[in-house]
Amino acid sequence: MSYHIRLTQFEGPLDLLLHLIRRDKINIYDIPISHITKEYLAQIEIMQELELELAGEFFVMAATLMRIKSQMLLPRRAEDDNEEEDPREELVRNLIEYRKFKEAAQQLAEKEDVRRRLFTRPPAKSPKEQAPDDGQGMEVSVFDLVDAFKKVMEDLKKQITYRIEREEFTIEEKITHIRGTLEERSEVLFTELFKDVFNRLEIIVTFLAMLEMIKSGLLMARQMSNGTDIWLYAPGDSGSAVTGENADGISAKQ
Repeated sequence: MSYHIRLTQFEGPLDLLLHLIRRDKINIYDIPISHITKEYLAQIEIMQELELELAGEFFVMAATLMRIKSQMLLPRRAEDDNEEEDPREELVRNLIEYRKFKEAAQQLAEKEDVRRRLFTRPPAKSPKEQAPDDGQGMEVSVFDLVDAFKKVMEDLKKQITYRIEREEFTIEEKITHIRGTLEERSEVLFTELFKDVFNRLEIIVTFLAMLEMIKSGLLMARQMSNGTDIWLYAPGDSGSAVTGENADGISAKQ
């Protein structure tokens, strides 16, 4: 399979680190570098397995984490303990600074969204429309989707199946299938798209089709809290499939 998505259109390495820190409830001022390095490399591995085209900065960050890890393993001389800088300090400063700009950008985006809705007719209330306003939903990043995909792949390994025939799957066919599902049901859970699917290639193609729809503004994603299943639905008031005109309303971060 030669289908590629440039991950830089979604997030960067600092976003991935902040995602892992939030997901594992880590104190950003006291990062367990061994744990965070292991989880970061695991994410890189699953994205390479999906053939997502990673920017060089992701590998630079991987090298930086491994360097910090090795520095922390080296014994310190007693007389230098009070003078030597914590190897994690620069990384923490960068993360905190980046998070400030990210939060500021999010606030500006929310104000823009409010301003855009000032002269529009309020849509009919529905679960997917209420979630952002009621504070019960939260935005989904590409790394949240990768986490969900990883769980699907782990569940697949636990199942014993027997298949002889070879089946071919395409991104276009899966996009058509997902849009058809949303036309029938308005919204669907992430895991439901993989129900009764036991072919590894079909799972990967379905996930890539989902990413392509999110990138194109044809699909929105939201989850009620960290670690829970992800709701997928099409932009628009009616919940039916759209052709991309409402791409500005997408919830999965790009």
